[in-house]
Amino acid sequence: MKKYINEIQVIAFCGLITFIFLIISIEFLEWAVKFSFWDGTLGFLYLSLNMLEKLIVLWFFGIPIYLIKKIFHKKYN
Repeated sequence: MKKYINEIQVIAFCGLITFIFLIISIEFLEWAVKFSFWDGTLGFLYLSLNMLEKLIVLWFFGIPIYLIKKIFHKKYN
């Protein structure tokens, strides 16, 4: 059971890293193009989510990076 909990935490951490890079790129895009993400539809959608839904979004973002991590781990070990 502990193995599965660790895997869920790793996926959430990968999602957090992806989300941080996504926010940084969106902020840079806002600066370059002069639009506001938070005032748009996606910003309102994200702000309206509760904590569980935000965690699900983080896991959704983390799954691709987690799978890449697993592939590289199998390939090089």
